[in-house]
Amino acid sequence: MTTNSVLRHMNAVRCLRVLRRDVALSRADIARELNVTRATVGNSIKQLLTEKLVIDLNESAEANGAGRPGALVSLNPAGAYFIGLDISSAEINAVLIDFSMHVIAKRTVSIADRYTEPERVIELIAALPGELIEMSKVRASRVRGVCISVPGIVRGGRIISAPWLNWHDVDAVAALSSAMRPSLKIHICNDAVALASAVAADAAEGDLSDVLLLLLAQGIGSAHLRQGRVVEGAHGLGGEVGHMVMGAQPGMAATHTFEILAGYQKFLPFIDERFPIPEGLAKLAMLDSPPDFEKALDEWALALATGFLNLIHILDPRTIVLGGPLAVLYPRVSQRVEKLVADNLVHGFQVPPISVARFGGDGAAIGAAALLRENLFDLPELPTV
Repeated sequence: MTTNSVLRHMNAVRCLRVLRRDVALSRADIARELNVTRATVGNSIKQLLTEKLVIDLNESAEANGAGRPGALVSLNPAGAYFIGLDISSAEINAVLIDFSMHVIAKRTVSIADRYTEPERVIELIAALPGELIEMSKVRASRVRGVCISVPGIVRGGRIISAPWLNWHDVDAVAALSSAMRPSLKIHICNDAVALASAVAADAAEGDLSDVLLLLLAQGIGSAHLRQGRVVEGAHGLGGEVGHMVMGAQPGMAATHTFEILAGYQKFLPFIDERFPIPEGLAKLAMLDSPPDFEKALDEWALALATGFLNLIHILDPRTIVLGGPLAVLYPRVSQRVEKLVADNLVHGFQVPPISVARFGGDGAAIGAAALLRENLFDLPELPTV
């Protein structure tokens, strides 16, 4: 691209970024926010209309002072679609979202009898995008790609280690590229990073100054957001808090990690086998507590409080956001957990606000799709001279 074409594209993306929260604005509103001329915004909006990423609304903005009010523009929900899939040892959760982050289609496929076999799971994954497109009746050409979130360490399209799946060094992108027809852009990510992308897409800029996001599922993953960006560590492996040993001996890593003590395994006996795990956990959250279930909640509250204490002392986050299928149970134990944390924090620390993300059990799948959506808001780099 030439410098002029890059600048035109950059201006268009800047306009798109102003509209990314799905709020309708006039061209004049956008020009004021970006501190550019209305002509520049007009040209950029014309380009975005051609690409069908924005739409002109029939309603008009109220005039601010003199002059005629201008037509409002907003993101076009049908302008782009994105597919996200989340893998656990029980099931694959797949969603298709539109440009406004609404779930248009959803599929859940059980893999409990074959999750340790990457080849078989990849065959199932390869079929799901076509099924979602057929269910939703969207144009396949509008689907920008597929992103798969996994509970493990991911690097360069490879799943390095996913202990809950018993997968090691799986080149998932290469395998899916050959198995998936028609071909779509494929991306692989960690499940907690995926959930962080959903939370970031849903939050105001000021809400992301320092957030510890914890994905509560079969295991526990985390993403530490600072100024809206995930802190990945020296080798891109930061956030593996589920492997934090909750005991005094290294050998206790086999039995006493944060995720073994606070993952959803202890609640599986209470879930009706007819339901997918996220739906089963959501039903548990609304039930009266039989004694055995209340005991499981008490044990879970102790494990969560211990993990939170360690993480608050190490990271001192401004807020903690919980997501994943198990987060739906947190309101049942929130007072217990936060009192335990408050009673045991070192003097000077405070219990940060702890909230539950709104995405429920679909959070990682929606977040995986949101990672692809985010690419449309990335500013291009100017070519070097």
